[in-house]
Amino acid sequence: MTNISQIYKRRRTYMKNLKIPIVDMQHLLKLLEAEKYACWSRIHKDSNVVRDMFWIHSDSITLLNMFPLVLIMDITYKTNKYKLPLFEIVGVTSTELTFNIAFAYMECERREIF
Repeated sequence: MTNISQIYKRRRTYMKNLKIPIVDMQHLLKLLEAEKYACWSRIHKDSNVVRDMFWIHSDSITLLNMFPLVLIMDITYKTNKYKLPLFEIVGVTSTELTFNIAFAYMECERREIF
């Protein structure tokens, strides 16, 4: 039976073999652009470090317009190497199926950031 550490180890080995000369955040932005996601981010004024990042797909917007009544929002804490909370917005269809609407990495949970 495979455990999560084996999966992470294989993934790390695979990424090293690709020899990608960019950092993880640049790779994420490249993938989001390739898959036609809309993406917004804020950076620190003093450096080029990303503070917050929000992304959404156009298909998700279409589904949200069709099923806008029930939205579920949740934050997962400290599960990535940057220790940034991952904010996820999920919608529910009329047949009780869920679909992802948007995701965001956030520096902190302040009203102006939401």
